[in-house]
Amino acid sequence: MSEIIRLQAADKDFELFSELPAALYPSGSLRFALPEDLNTDYLLAAYVLRANGRAKARAALYSNPHLQFAGQKCLCLGNYESADEPELAQRLLRHCCEEAKKLGAEYILGPMNGSTWNHYRFSLHHDSPGFFPEPYHHLYYNDHFKQAGFTGIARYFSSIDTIMRFDRPEVMERERELSAAGVRLRAIDLREYENELSRLFDFSLLAFRNNFLYTPVSRETFIRKYAETKKIIDPRFVLLAEDNNGNLIGYFFCLHNFFNTKEKQLVVKTIARNPDRKWKGLGQVMANSIYKAAVQEGYSSVIHAFMIEGGTSTPTSAAFSGTVFKNYMLYGKKIE
Repeated sequence: MSEIIRLQAADKDFELFSELPAALYPSGSLRFALPEDLNTDYLLAAYVLRANGRAKARAALYSNPHLQFAGQKCLCLGNYESADEPELAQRLLRHCCEEAKKLGAEYILGPMNGSTWNHYRFSLHHDSPGFFPEPYHHLYYNDHFKQAGFTGIARYFSSIDTIMRFDRPEVMERERELSAAGVRLRAIDLREYENELSRLFDFSLLAFRNNFLYTPVSRETFIRKYAETKKIIDPRFVLLAEDNNGNLIGYFFCLHNFFNTKEKQLVVKTIARNPDRKWKGLGQVMANSIYKAAVQEGYSSVIHAFMIEGGTSTPTSAAFSGTVFKNYMLYGKKIE
């Protein structure tokens, strides 16, 4: 006997949704290394499937008014967790698709917690250790989605560079050219962190607007989201590039891999530059500066995280000897 319960974040029974992972993963699992990513800005409803009185699966349905796929109105299915019981999983996923249809959606994407600013994608394998801030989940979730009629719409990867080569002649030449044009690189100023984030917000609207499935967020949401990282970033590895008028034209946002206790490993989380062709090569120049600083600080490898196949970050990663070691998939389903 099973039932599906519809919940809102403020409901007193919402613990049925929030506490389910504790029943699905052992204590100490990497699943609990990151906080829950519930996007209340776009949350329509949360669903929990119970069987024989016990919660077995959950999912959240999101409506992001800025999001479209292939010109179609779409909703997002996120925060998915389930026991390895395919029949129950199929019932929950079918129910979510039916709810999306009632709301006029033509397509449903998942896993995505409302937008690409939040957690999305499933890992396709656990062949290599997880890294910060990569979410962890059961791999059979991929099977659940495919069995429910979802197909892959975008493939992503993370690469790792253990060579740590820098100061290649062609990159140094481009660095001299950009420097002569008035470009300067500097570390983010933690004393002015909120002002720096406000500048990054304005720049991100320009740099990311053509990214796959990009949707804008409010300045307040952006600052709130990144304000949480202040206590864990090393400003030497959050690098800003400015032109001769002080305008932001690029940035590198890197984090220490707190999951790796055996060696120092740096994670490149975000690379962005002004799309104007006159700044071509800036990403590699910034990467070169990051690499030099990382080697000086005893880092033995760099991870370039969560890149879409064919994306603009790929040339920079490839130029710095990135070797793919992780793969991810984002799924979608046309609602009939």
